[in-house]
Amino acid sequence: EPGNMGWRPPLLATDNPEIKKRRLASELANGRLAMMAIIGMFFQDGLTGSAWGDWALYTASPLRAFENELGVQDPVGFWDPAGFTADGNQENFARRRQTELKH
Repeated sequence: EPGNMGWRPPLLATDNPEIKKRRLASELANGRLAMMAIIGMFFQDGLTGSAWGDWALYTASPLRAFENELGVQDPVGFWDPAGFTADGNQENFARRRQTELKH
């Protein structure tokens, strides 16, 4: 059997093929979830300097750039992926906002 090194982990050790298949699938799923969690912690550590996410430590965040500006809405905050408000013109912003609300 490929990968069988002779060690029987306590939670996976069984001779029933159906139980073994289900337990191995669960182990893979949990391992993948753990990998995604640690990647998220690395990203958070890169942003805040803390893997536990002390947001108060990261005051220079580009995510906080417009939190006190016109148009910021909870809980998402300011969101302008296309850069329409990059010019800083409040009249254009108000017009676009009114158009968005209208449609």
